[in-house]
Amino acid sequence: MPYISADNCIVLCHGFVGTDSMMGLSYFNGVKDDLTSRGCKVIVPKVSMTGSIDERAKQLDLQIEDLLDLRSSSAKPDLHLICHSMGGLDARRLVHFSGLRYNVLSITTVSTPHYGSPIASLSESLGFVSRMSCQLLLSCLSGSGKAMNDMTPEHMENFNARYKNVPGIKYFSVTSKFQPFINHIFYISNKFIKNGSSSKYPKAFGENDGMVAVNSAKWGEFLGVVSDETSHFGIIGWGIMGILAGDSNYDAKDMYRWLVDNVAKKVEGKAE
Repeated sequence: MPYISADNCIVLCHGFVGTDSMMGLSYFNGVKDDLTSRGCKVIVPKVSMTGSIDERAKQLDLQIEDLLDLRSSSAKPDLHLICHSMGGLDARRLVHFSGLRYNVLSITTVSTPHYGSPIASLSESLGFVSRMSCQLLLSCLSGSGKAMNDMTPEHMENFNARYKNVPGIKYFSVTSKFQPFINHIFYISNKFIKNGSSSKYPKAFGENDGMVAVNSAKWGEFLGVVSDETSHFGIIGWGIMGILAGDSNYDAKDMYRWLVDNVAKKVEGKAE
């Protein structure tokens, strides 16, 4: 059955790994062009990979205004935000700002750590060799302590209490999980999150994508685990980076078509 395109603009919000591209790949690898070819209007804001949620949310607001040229217009367009990783937290913070020049109809989060990720404290629990490997991973992914610190279970407990879902906005979520081979970049973090536990923050642990536990990624209407063999990067089309180490070459484009179809039907009320 063919997917339906949304009438309103799709905003792809990136996570804390980078901005528009990294290592020669666009962040949402081929997704924007694919959705555009299907009749969607799509924008991809760029925010700091090193900033806090508050900082990134403010940047996201300004970027949306710039990309849609809203400061010189009286129009107040309706938007659907589809967000990967930390981008989902930026979006949840964004909709609590007053005076937005646009209406957010829906927020769909993809592998977002709504209940936090324990990976920031991972290196403290490891031996020397594993610790060095983990610290290299964290330095590549974060570049700054702000982003990682804002995604700890402790911080997210306070964040969730303060920034509840906004009435009138539809919230959806999806995620993936996988079991990497020993040479995969997420092997250590996957094992740590899967085998760890916390009586205070149980949702931060368990089956995961190498960065975020499945239960931590559930927010609003949970649409499911879209793959059992796809990592945190694979779900945005970066599977080629780890395909030889237990990460599938996941068809991320098809998933984003489905996510757009979901908001077109459930939020915009479009028929089959």
